[in-house]
Amino acid sequence: MKEAVVMNRTKKLKINSLVSLLNRIVILVSGLILPRYILRYFGSEVNGLVASINQFLSIITFLDMGVGSVVQSALYKPLAEKDNRQISVIFEGAKNYFRRIAYVLILYVIGLIIFFPLIINSPYDYLPTVFLIFALSISMLGQYYFGIVNELLLNANQSGYVQLSSEIVVAILNLIASILLITQGYSIQIVKLASGLIFLFRPLFLSYYVNKNFDLEDNIKITKDPLPQKWSGMGQHIAYTIQDSTDITILTLFSTLENISVYSVYNMVIRAIRLLFTSLTTGMTPFFGDLLANNEINLLNNYFTKIEWLLHTTAVFLYGMTIMLINQFVLLYTSGVYDVDYYAPVFSVLIVIAYVIYSVRTPYRMMIFAAGHFKETQISSFIEASINIVISLLLVNNFGLIGVAMGTLISTAYQTLYLVMYLSKNIVYRPKKLFLKHIIIDAITLALMMFTGKQILNLFNINSFINWIIVAVILGIIFILIILIINYIFYKNTLIYYFNKLIKKK
Repeated sequence: MKEAVVMNRTKKLKINSLVSLLNRIVILVSGLILPRYILRYFGSEVNGLVASINQFLSIITFLDMGVGSVVQSALYKPLAEKDNRQISVIFEGAKNYFRRIAYVLILYVIGLIIFFPLIINSPYDYLPTVFLIFALSISMLGQYYFGIVNELLLNANQSGYVQLSSEIVVAILNLIASILLITQGYSIQIVKLASGLIFLFRPLFLSYYVNKNFDLEDNIKITKDPLPQKWSGMGQHIAYTIQDSTDITILTLFSTLENISVYSVYNMVIRAIRLLFTSLTTGMTPFFGDLLANNEINLLNNYFTKIEWLLHTTAVFLYGMTIMLINQFVLLYTSGVYDVDYYAPVFSVLIVIAYVIYSVRTPYRMMIFAAGHFKETQISSFIEASINIVISLLLVNNFGLIGVAMGTLISTAYQTLYLVMYLSKNIVYRPKKLFLKHIIIDAITLALMMFTGKQILNLFNINSFINWIIVAVILGIIFILIILIINYIFYKNTLIYYFNKLIKKK
């Protein structure tokens, strides 16, 4: 019986990972194509304006205040025990919370509509800028806010593939509609309004699916707060949102829309890679949460060790490829756009390394959240955000993009070290030297990849996407060989484990 439960968990984890990978590929392709059309048809200023407004509207993702993670953590145990009443209590408590947040959200959007056009040097007059903010707010609401409780329940139940599949459909529809409207000469305001209306279809579907497939009690009375950890979750999320929005916010206040456009293009590529990476992690937090809820610590450590190696190795490969190819890609991507110089090699290396560090900390952060240790780790999240703000403010005037990248890099490194030490001391009790070994090997591997990659790039003149793809394939093959050789030396048993898993699939 116990073995069957484990098989069910691992099967769901695989399904979620596969659908998540497809989801990330669709989002990646869409995220690369649409900004290109905006750059070509509307210019860098408009692209920078859209990026800046979206960053300020990221408050919409921030307004779950971290309660989303707390809700999922609270649901693991009743889902494992099939306690429908407790599931209903938590679900209703979350709905009540998000209903109240909706009022705050409306006030924020109204404030943004009034004041943002006054502080930004927009290429549009006041009313067109206001309309663009309104259109983008609908899009954000449709993607991140409405239906979030249904999404959290599906994720906690390891049924994330349902909401991920619906996101794939909506993203494809949005891509097609946006391209048609742009090429037909419609304004950016109309394009983004259409996107917003399309994204509203997804929460309607999720509500229908949950009502049909979960036996939730209606109008249940809540006599005790089902989410006592929510205030700590709020702290975590506030700090995370500050950390995530610092770069563009500081550039908006102390730099130009052109610099924001350069940042947004590089960040678009890096976030696309991050999306691919996170497709591997979809379903892992509820997977860990289920093991913790059933107190299967030995099995948890066994899975965690293998997942830790997989995520470290994948991060090094993906971001190693990114460091070597991102500048050539951006130059090709922005060909025909002459109002801004998009070549920024030092900035690109710094920001990519920051994301390498961010990604390798993923398994440690997931485990801490699965264990529900929000309050215990929230101070470190605020310290991370503070480090980023202070360093970025000190360096942005003299170093521009490089300054904000340094702030992100140093603050992310601090938080990663903290999470590793906390996890080792309080949850899984693993020796810190295991992480140190991973980091040293990651650094050696990345250095070898960069040295080899530079020699190969010197042999080619990359003047088209076809040439870029050829070079990417060559680099990919060589980098995989480097990774395999190094990991065969230092992680032979783990490498053989995954190789055997791959052979069995075939």
